[in-house]
Amino acid sequence: MMKLNNRSRLLWSILVLGLIVQVVQLTFIGCSHISPYYHPNISDNEKQDIATENPLHYRILLLGDGGQPTQDEPVLKTLQAWAEKAPEKTTIIFLGDNMYPDGMTEEKKHEAPFRLGPQLEVVKSADTHGLFIPGNHDWTNGKEEGYRALLAQEQYINDNLTYEPKFLPKGGSPGPVMLELPKPNPVVRLIVLDTQWWLHQHEKPEKETEAIIEELKNFLDTELPVLVVGHHPLQSYGIHGGFYEWKAHLFPGRVAKEWLWVPVPIVGSLYPLIRWYMVKSDQDMSGSLNRYMVSHLNDALSMSKKSSLLIYASGHEHSLQVLKGDVTDYLLVSGLASSEKATEVSHGDNTLFAHQHTGFMAIDFLTDGRVLLRVIEPAEKEVLLHLWLQR
Repeated sequence: MMKLNNRSRLLWSILVLGLIVQVVQLTFIGCSHISPYYHPNISDNEKQDIATENPLHYRILLLGDGGQPTQDEPVLKTLQAWAEKAPEKTTIIFLGDNMYPDGMTEEKKHEAPFRLGPQLEVVKSADTHGLFIPGNHDWTNGKEEGYRALLAQEQYINDNLTYEPKFLPKGGSPGPVMLELPKPNPVVRLIVLDTQWWLHQHEKPEKETEAIIEELKNFLDTELPVLVVGHHPLQSYGIHGGFYEWKAHLFPGRVAKEWLWVPVPIVGSLYPLIRWYMVKSDQDMSGSLNRYMVSHLNDALSMSKKSSLLIYASGHEHSLQVLKGDVTDYLLVSGLASSEKATEVSHGDNTLFAHQHTGFMAIDFLTDGRVLLRVIEPAEKEVLLHLWLQR
């Protein structure tokens, strides 16, 4: 009886200690920003829209991860309304994951009208320019059929849009591809990357890393503002950057099913820890191939000396983030085009804005040379942040 009591006391002690550790851990982890987060230096004036005195020269709308739209998706309606304000002066860039869950495989290609169709309809209805870039799901999330599915999606988009270019990089190439907008009299140099090419381990076009980086460095050699776009972020405070809020630790079943609110304390924390420190998916920033890609891209971007403004924009995270960059001036994550796909997001010292919410971003290039960023959400108050990137 004495041995049983001692064993029971030991088990209870371990359990209590585990609960204490869990409570301390969750205290530091905190909550996702289901309400907008603003850096303390962001003024109240910047938390709303602004009327600009100088005319618009060109506008770029950035929207990612739109491949699972709900019926009458609100964010797409808002996107179309913004594109229609100046369609001849606008490019919409869809930042990858254009078709969930596995891209345009033979098995799933019949779903294209429901997955890709609503995004394409925004471009056609607004009579504006739309540019799609690939994400990991468009490469079947790394599966063997990825390259074929990507080519099928490229063809589908090319068949359904009018204005060139429609899909970049072409043919599964990693890029970079450079174009200047608008033509004539450009005000921004756009550089397009296929970041999933770096992570895909099956059939794909061959290209040496050194060639990619050298081309990227050459394209950065301009006095124009530069916008580099790729699906994967270079920095993030979302789940791909290692952040899981307290609910993910206590209710791990929600990873598989959103409605599965079954508490599993202590053990539930194993999934985030194993994913980040042991399994290390290359879709996360802890993955070896992801770290290799980010390191090389950052090395190239650090060589930009002439440009007055350097921005890197991505999707992948299902949230909205505006970060001050170390290598770039700004890092934008605009990856929430579907109401059903929101994931948690935290913030760091360099976070200017973060929100777990659907939305997109607009970059306006004005005739006086100034550059204005807006974060836009489908709500009564559409503009949650305006920020002068260049004055």
